[in-house]
Amino acid sequence: MTVKAVIFDLFGTLIANYDRDHYLEVIENMGEAAGADTLDFRNLWREHYAERLTGVFATESENIRWICDKLQVATDPEKVGRANQIYREFSLPFLMSPRDSAVETLVSLGQRGFKTGLLSDCGPWVPKNWNSSPFSGLIDFPVYSSTSGTKKPAATLYRKVAQGLGIELSECMYVADGNGEELVVADRLGMRTVRISPWNAPGSTPDADFSNQWNGESVDALSELLVLLT
Repeated sequence: MTVKAVIFDLFGTLIANYDRDHYLEVIENMGEAAGADTLDFRNLWREHYAERLTGVFATESENIRWICDKLQVATDPEKVGRANQIYREFSLPFLMSPRDSAVETLVSLGQRGFKTGLLSDCGPWVPKNWNSSPFSGLIDFPVYSSTSGTKKPAATLYRKVAQGLGIELSECMYVADGNGEELVVADRLGMRTVRISPWNAPGSTPDADFSNQWNGESVDALSELLVLLT
């Protein structure tokens, strides 16, 4: 079936993946700012990432307070705010720094009549800051795990973005770096599925799972999608 829409993953696809070592350091700094044991704070933050990604915690500050309660650390509002600011200063630049040719590719897709969607496993900070990002106005229908109550590879998320765009899954191309089972499930649902080489900082270890092999269509740059869709 003819592709009518292109749906993008976010991290590693439109923006860079976190570097795992740097991310762990940031979490420890958050724990210190909150007045908690840094390693205990880091472990709980990591162990409960799914709750953060699926909206159990409405904000990162709420997650910080929850961890402090678990560790029996007094939740001082000023300390929680400082810990949240550390996370914001780390994470926000990722959303504000598109991958090479990301904006140009999204503009070109719109000019060619393709609809665009986003399907992202992300914490609440992403939808909160989306409208001030370079992607605002370039994605027709974004879907965030943190406002959807579930995360990839749940089939309901893929269906949600297709329905939001007003088309069938079989009319969608899904583009992602292949974290977890996102590509496998997209393919199984009948989407035209394309793996893009993950965008990671040189020398970094991405905080992602690329253990699943992909033998389908692949590109190295977002601009190559325009050729595939010609």
